[in-house]
Amino acid sequence: MHETSQNSLVKLIPRLSIPYYYDDGVPLYFTREGRTGSQFKAKKVADEFADYCEWFYETNPEAEDRPVHEFAKEFVLQHQLITEDERDWAPQAVREVELWIGTSTDQASSKHLSYFITERNLYMKGGYDRIVDWIAEPLRNDSSIIRLNHHVEDVEWNEEGTAPARIRYKDAAGEIGFIDGDAVIMTSPLGVYHHNLVSFNPPLPSDIQEGMSKFSYGALGKVFFEFVEVFWSKENDQFVFYPSPPEESDISSGSSVQSGPSINSIGENDNILNYATVTINLWIMTGSKELCVQIAEPLTQRIEKMQDPKEIYLFFEPLFRLFRTEPYKALPRLVNVETTHWTQDPLAGYGTYSADKVGDEPQLLVDALENHKASRLQFAGEHCAVAGNGCVHGAYKSGETAATNLLEGFGIPYDGVDAISLK
Repeated sequence: MHETSQNSLVKLIPRLSIPYYYDDGVPLYFTREGRTGSQFKAKKVADEFADYCEWFYETNPEAEDRPVHEFAKEFVLQHQLITEDERDWAPQAVREVELWIGTSTDQASSKHLSYFITERNLYMKGGYDRIVDWIAEPLRNDSSIIRLNHHVEDVEWNEEGTAPARIRYKDAAGEIGFIDGDAVIMTSPLGVYHHNLVSFNPPLPSDIQEGMSKFSYGALGKVFFEFVEVFWSKENDQFVFYPSPPEESDISSGSSVQSGPSINSIGENDNILNYATVTINLWIMTGSKELCVQIAEPLTQRIEKMQDPKEIYLFFEPLFRLFRTEPYKALPRLVNVETTHWTQDPLAGYGTYSADKVGDEPQLLVDALENHKASRLQFAGEHCAVAGNGCVHGAYKSGETAATNLLEGFGIPYDGVDAISLK
């Protein structure tokens, strides 16, 4: 759960007796050479860049959008009060944000950069199952309400409700069926619309189509590795890795960066040390001898295509060697490898959640949905939320918004009570 000070779902943690863990301890930072020292200030320079980025576009709203990595390199070159090492490493430290936004800084928008929030975040040790089951419980009393394995293919709708809405679906047996209703709320991921996996009759309003086309979809990936014993620090929640700066000569400064090979010089035979990662220490949270390595696109697509656990492990093994608290010891035996497969899943929209890429204008979708708040076709999901965008609580709130919009359209007074407060 993110943004816990303003996340209504947090109320369910004590109510449902969900064990949790706040992950805001001090992380360890690594480069190819090992752990960084206490005077590794590139991370603070990266934070300063994020502040500058926000100020620049607030001051120059008409300025051209640019890739985050490109803008960061320009920022450090113009910075007169940092060292050459900080100038080399700060753009690499900026790449930590990739594991928040789910896409590379080569693609991410500087104009709409979603940098690290200051609110606390927590892990629910049992996952979201308890919350989903709790919310779904009253709906399960009637087996016809929730229909699983019904893949929606087409939506017939109208703005004013002058005719019934109808969806066409295909069930698990491949049979075509229809469901009629007074209204439709679409909770499909943004990637579903990008890939035209559902058709609309009539087509969606032009402003909603434009809003969706001007809002990108990212791909955060997670890879879980279980070992027979813990070889990493038991004192830290996260291990953050920064890849080395690419080899390049800066004639103006006279410096030559040769800290490590670049992605382009290694090609397809490269390994995880060429990518920024955030690794979650599941031992400190759950007692399991597991690490969860978070990756961002385009690496996510590559890893999620891999079928062989051995191939996956060999790709990540150099990272684990860095994490050893006793570097002279061999890595312990691997027990299991699991990866997400969201980029292979059409129901996930071939990704995870929305991401602001260069040239995007996410406000267009927000405005379009507001323009059609009286429509009998509503949209919900993390991509429809301003607060909590990309997060579960944002998606949940957008569902409440769609529901209250329909209540108003039906002429039913809303009493102001939401499901969390009611139960």
